Amino acid sequence: MSPIITGLLLAVGLSVFVMTMAGRIGVLLAMKPENRLDNLPQRAAALLSFGLGQKRMVDREEFTPGLMHVFIFAAFMVLALRTVMMFVMGFSETALVLLTDLTHPFWGEQPALLGLYRVYLLAKDFVAAGALLGCAYFAYMRASVKPDRMSPSWEAYLILGFISGLMVTEFLFGGSHMVPREQTMPLATSNFVWWEPVTSVFGMAMRPLGYTVAHVLGVAGFWIHLSIILAFLNFLPVGKHFHVITGLPNVFFLRLGQGQRNTQSAKLPTPNLEKEEFGTATVKDLTWKQGLDLYSCTECGRCQTHCPTYITGKPLTHKGVNQDLKHWIWEHEMWVEEGRGPSGTVEPLPEIIGSALKAETVWACTSCGWCETACPVFIENVPRLIDMRRYQVQVKAEFPAEIQRVFEGIERQGNPWGLGQDRRDEWAEDLALPTWGDGGTYEYLFFVGCAGSYDDKQKKVSRALVKILREAGVSFATLSKQEMCNGDTARRLGNEYLYQTMAKTNVESWNAMGVKAVITQCPHCFNTIKNEYPEFGGEYRVINHTQLINELLKEKRIKLSAVMNQKLTYHDPCYLGRHNGVYDAPREVLKAIPGLEVVEMQRSQREGFCCGAGGGRMWMEEHIGTRINHNRLNEAALTLKHAEDPSTPFPDATDKKKPGLVGEYKEPGGKGIVAVACPFCSTMLNDAVNDTGREERIKVKDITELVADALEVKQGTGTVAPSVAVNAKPE
Repeated sequence: MSPIITGLLLAVGLSVFVMTMAGRIGVLLAMKPENRLDNLPQRAAALLSFGLGQKRMVDREEFTPGLMHVFIFAAFMVLALRTVMMFVMGFSETALVLLTDLTHPFWGEQPALLGLYRVYLLAKDFVAAGALLGCAYFAYMRASVKPDRMSPSWEAYLILGFISGLMVTEFLFGGSHMVPREQTMPLATSNFVWWEPVTSVFGMAMRPLGYTVAHVLGVAGFWIHLSIILAFLNFLPVGKHFHVITGLPNVFFLRLGQGQRNTQSAKLPTPNLEKEEFGTATVKDLTWKQGLDLYSCTECGRCQTHCPTYITGKPLTHKGVNQDLKHWIWEHEMWVEEGRGPSGTVEPLPEIIGSALKAETVWACTSCGWCETACPVFIENVPRLIDMRRYQVQVKAEFPAEIQRVFEGIERQGNPWGLGQDRRDEWAEDLALPTWGDGGTYEYLFFVGCAGSYDDKQKKVSRALVKILREAGVSFATLSKQEMCNGDTARRLGNEYLYQTMAKTNVESWNAMGVKAVITQCPHCFNTIKNEYPEFGGEYRVINHTQLINELLKEKRIKLSAVMNQKLTYHDPCYLGRHNGVYDAPREVLKAIPGLEVVEMQRSQREGFCCGAGGGRMWMEEHIGTRINHNRLNEAALTLKHAEDPSTPFPDATDKKKPGLVGEYKEPGGKGIVAVACPFCSTMLNDAVNDTGREERIKVKDITELVADALEVKQGTGTVAPSVAVNAKPE
């Protein structure tokens, strides 16, 4: 051992690391402030579960690679103490003897401490062996399997080599101390110890080499181990494995949610427009947390396995956005920190769009939330992109031409179609619906929504829901002609000013009317009113129509009797399922309909595939790649075909080498129903049915329509019955 060499290694290694990290931290400090220190107990619980517990790593689709990553992570955590011990050994011969010779008199005087140390050594051996297994697995995956989500990378092999080298040198160093100086025992005699089983195997393998050779190997292993540690440490801040340092803090500073949900992925941050927070123009407009997100991206590719833009060939992968932004920042640290440009003089930073990213990248996102659901370190991709849209819309006035009419329609007529406000209640002219504020008292405000009021197909869903509510005796009223758009479309398209205007107007009006509970039939309305209106004082109990129907069925307030002998597959709306965790209610309703055979698509529930309408994409054309709605409908057609004939080959929609293979499916597929619970999904999938010529084979229906068709109606009720009595909720 040599204190001089150990000291030099530490001095050089740590000095270089500190200089590199100073630049990285300086960039974060130059970015916008953001409070992420609220609710510390919930943050600590998330860190324990998702950071230290690696809960997101081991999911049903990525179980094996997730488990292997857990092995490597566990090795880092357990061997951190061992690394400290080894540096101490480098400075102190006494520490070396004490920590490698458990027959030392010190241990005899401290039996409890000896037992604890042996348990640690046992854990150290197991996790180090597990890390070697994990490294071998990932090397095989990269070299042979080559899953699509893993980008080719020499850095990955280097890191796997570093990790493997640390484990092997640890075993060599420990094993060398198990080779006796004098060969007093025959070679066949085992000196295996239970507290270091793997190290013992290395020791037994070195015994035939003799003490001198084993000692040389052990010393070499020791110095190589320390050198790898410091090389690894300095490589982390310049590569994709920076997450080894930033990952756990990033989990701790995650965006908190409500109840059992650990993030509130569909709730966008609300900027203060009075302080001229008009969106993200340059990298300095990012918050420090958004900067930390960039540092924490592991390039694992989980964000793209079900990403509709990536799978259908759009110019957006969230992994790619993270890397483009991160590397631009790293290449211009002084510019970001001190304002000095490439010429060395003070220059304004360039806008992100045009320097680091392309405009079509920012506008491609459907905000489906898969990337944030899949990310092991909770990177928040969607709010960052929406904030870039805000700048493009509110400051630059540069956005896709087709959404100009959407903004104008909402501003002038209170709906994105721009249809007359006086036509908003035409769908219910013959229903004699009560209007909130007419003097009655009602339990629910039925927020019909723009699609439910103006779209011809969705009008049928609105009427079907009224039929169900009346049959169940639910006390409700609408806003009739006074209803206006909730603003979701404007917000996701970057027009924050228009959204806030709509939200504040609605909240002020509803609060004045005494609204306490709201029924929605659109997941986008549901999400906005439930999660985002509270920012403006709109605290309501918001229930989606599938949840309410499920409650009515369970309470036996409605009965389904008509038999439907058909096959059906259900498409999860992103803003109902992934963003708000409503998966069971729609399925329970469908299974309650007599005769329906419900079959699941491969990409369902948490892994459900977007229809392509979210994030305002409903109102924009798809000019690049294949159509997202076609990809999804192809999967539905394949699912129904497979349900008809299980022997039919079923292309894997989640194929690790070629995700989205269903996008190439051109056959008609099976016959049946695609059930939806969102007007946007209904429009997109109906368009796909028509585009692909499947009108005679596949029908797209909202769950509400199916329930209304199966409903056993009592005499005197139905869609054309008079308004339900005030507070007519049965016991």
